[in-house]
Amino acid sequence: MSLCDIENKAKICRITCGWKKPELPIDWVRLYWRDVHSPAISRRLGIFDYRHYQYDNVIENLLSHIDEISYACDINEQLMWTSDVRYKSEQDLSLFDSSPIDEAKKALLGDIDLIVDKSTTYRAVNSNAHTFIDISKTSTPQGSYNLPTFVLFLKKKSKEEEFRNFLNSLSLNLSGHNGVIRLRLSLFDEPDMEKEKKAGYPIKTHPKEQQYQASIELVLDKFERGKELFTDINESLAKEHIKEIHTYPVRAVYTSIYASKPTIVGLRGYPAYQAIKALNADNQKNPFLLEWMYGDIAKEFND
Repeated sequence: MSLCDIENKAKICRITCGWKKPELPIDWVRLYWRDVHSPAISRRLGIFDYRHYQYDNVIENLLSHIDEISYACDINEQLMWTSDVRYKSEQDLSLFDSSPIDEAKKALLGDIDLIVDKSTTYRAVNSNAHTFIDISKTSTPQGSYNLPTFVLFLKKKSKEEEFRNFLNSLSLNLSGHNGVIRLRLSLFDEPDMEKEKKAGYPIKTHPKEQQYQASIELVLDKFERGKELFTDINESLAKEHIKEIHTYPVRAVYTSIYASKPTIVGLRGYPAYQAIKALNADNQKNPFLLEWMYGDIAKEFND
């Protein structure tokens, strides 16, 4: 089964985009989210795929520009991270929402009040969350990609259905270009704050004018390839449907769960993963040892 086939088993996607509180050092926030918050989230039930992305500042020079589309983003409005959590079904999402319970859940979600200044969760369902191509041969990327990696966040100019149809056609086109290693499209429903509130999340959403309607995760064989991507795109169609494209370079991505199984990063955190990998410590990946340490969740894991 291809990497695309595995990822596309997930029919529900929740992408949470965040900014830290201004007084907190970004380096510590990144470490906390990676090594404290994410391993705790990875123990919640029902998750099929969980990746945490950390971003550098928006760049404007990856793609060739089309008139009337804005590529700039105010430094004070740029995203700092996204948590991309995917589920196979509504039943799995309900399992996720039910775990943990009571005081444990309250303590876990306390991280939001601790760290987050603004946060918006976008939902994409069924074919609106789709991986078109992945020939990276890397099912669980950890740390910095070896290849140029970006997430393009887009704002629409046209009506939702027309915008989505265009982005689907665009993604299909781009995925056939030489040098495109991976392309994953997420078409966002409008954020449902009431639903988030009922699930126990503090509401700290971005102002509506800062919200996005889609994202495209893009891995290229080389940076220069980006300039070639829009060469055969109908520019008049693009500027009819797209208002803004903000290109975020991916500083690092950490995969905590893949195909419903935790990774070593999800179980033990990234520093432990690095040390185990550096010393080829296969004994520390022994399933009996991990089950003893972490319980039933570690009976099966992704190496």
